[in-house]
Amino acid sequence: MKVRTLSPSDLTTIGIGKSCEVLFPENLEELAAILKDENFYIVGGGSNLVISENISNELKLVSLSLFKGIRLEGNVLKVGAGERISSVINFLIKKKLSSIEFLSGIPRATIGGAVAQNAGAFGVSIKDVVREVIYISKESFKLEKLTDFEAFSYRKSPFPEAGVVVEVSLNVRKSENIREDVENFIKLRLEKQPKFWLKTAGSTFKNPKGYSAGYLIEKAGLKGFSTGNLKFSEKHANFLINSGNASFSEFEELINLAKERVKRVFGVDLELEVKTLT
Repeated sequence: MKVRTLSPSDLTTIGIGKSCEVLFPENLEELAAILKDENFYIVGGGSNLVISENISNELKLVSLSLFKGIRLEGNVLKVGAGERISSVINFLIKKKLSSIEFLSGIPRATIGGAVAQNAGAFGVSIKDVVREVIYISKESFKLEKLTDFEAFSYRKSPFPEAGVVVEVSLNVRKSENIREDVENFIKLRLEKQPKFWLKTAGSTFKNPKGYSAGYLIEKAGLKGFSTGNLKFSEKHANFLINSGNASFSEFEELINLAKERVKRVFGVDLELEVKTLT
């Protein structure tokens, strides 16, 4: 099994935390052995993750970046959990197929992470195009299949509680306009959200029912508000931007401020969308 030490910027797109050792299992047997240990976390591409400088050295961080592969079988695309969303979309463009183009422009996100969080955008979630998920069960430590997605909901799935996703089957269909569709989704994302190359973890909070989290934070007077090296984006208040070497304590300060202010002004409880490791 490969082991590498990764910097905060290598681990996450927001670049908060400290350098950590990461395990890179090379096969199912090595991955199953990690699951039996229980004290682990799959880091994915780190596009929706914030890590504390005080994270325990006992927690094993695991990357599935060696679990790759994209193959087309009829109208189904089978993708390894470690494949980047961007690689899948490039494949779709090449083959003139439609599937997950609504996720275009999410930096470093992996297909396994997208399924685990039921990632979505523009009113569509990945569960809407998933046909089958192959995962290693935390109970049997063997491969199992999931074909019923009733347990999926807004930014929620049975994973990682049920186990670790290793392969995803996506429904695809022919599309002569896929390149244009991808370009349009990227354009829409750039119009509404901070630039891809900024250090951000994506949407900080889930959208409460009937509201936009960004709207609530903005109207609570926090758009552009900063502490130290971290601030709420002036473009979309639900994004936190690390303008330097922001700390986890600065992250906690801003999210707690947003929760308190939005609760006071609107009576609405904000719930984190980003995952945190402390």
